[in-house]
Amino acid sequence: MRLEYEVARFSTIPEGELAVAVLNRHGIAARLPDRDMATMNPDLLIAIGGVRVVAPSEQIDEARRLIARVRAGDLIDESEDWRADHVPGRVGELDETEITGALGWAKRAGTIVIVLAFVVFPLAGCLLSWTGQ
Repeated sequence: MRLEYEVARFSTIPEGELAVAVLNRHGIAARLPDRDMATMNPDLLIAIGGVRVVAPSEQIDEARRLIARVRAGDLIDESEDWRADHVPGRVGELDETEITGALGWAKRAGTIVIVLAFVVFPLAGCLLSWTGQ
């Protein structure tokens, strides 16, 4: 049986998964043993103090040093420009009309349905019952 020790704790699952990915990329067999529990019951994530990243005992020192470097920002690669305003073929900032979200038309349709169902129809029902008396 291989012994595993805690490398670090993170407050969210994506942070822990990112740490595991960085460690795996550097040859460390890290994993998130609390992922399933935190996914099924996210309230427990706070109670247990975050999601744990664990690694084999023989790699624990290297893993902790690597996570310390990640937290200090040493592994940030600034050689590539990944920001949205520097996409090839684009100049300057994005136009506000281009940022519509994934559900542009669906949000409008949903708003209309909500307004009709909870404002217009009840109001019309009250007016019809009042004029009918």
